[in-house]
Amino acid sequence: MKRRIDTEVESILEEIEALEMLKDLGEKKIADEKGYADTIASRLRGMKTTQLRKFFDSIRTIKVKLKEGGWDAAKPEFYLLKPKIAHARGRNLIPEEFYKFLKVCMMKVDIGDDNENKKKNFEKMVEFLEAVVAYHRYYNPRG
Repeated sequence: MKRRIDTEVESILEEIEALEMLKDLGEKKIADEKGYADTIASRLRGMKTTQLRKFFDSIRTIKVKLKEGGWDAAKPEFYLLKPKIAHARGRNLIPEEFYKFLKVCMMKVDIGDDNENKKKNFEKMVEFLEAVVAYHRYYNPRG
């Protein structure tokens, strides 16, 4: 039986889902101490840094493709990230909070037909994930 997701993280994810676009999420809400990234990172119990870095590296690869060829070049890798996170969750390599966080962010990246908005949404997702990685290191200095 899967553990219920943390209520604070659930509340953050609901706020993100309520946004029209991820790019509308303010940096202060993401980066502040006790902000979204801090709260999410503090709940990643038992998540190894190697798993977090694995997904962060995938996101950075997509970012390079986005920079070089726009959304059309990046979207195959972006869409293939979804089954990768599902697989990692299914094998209990990542906590439910991280899985849902990535799913909600990815859903908000892929909104509408405007490639420029998708690019900006994705860039906000990268910033958010960078902040989660930084706070995770704070909470897991040896992890």
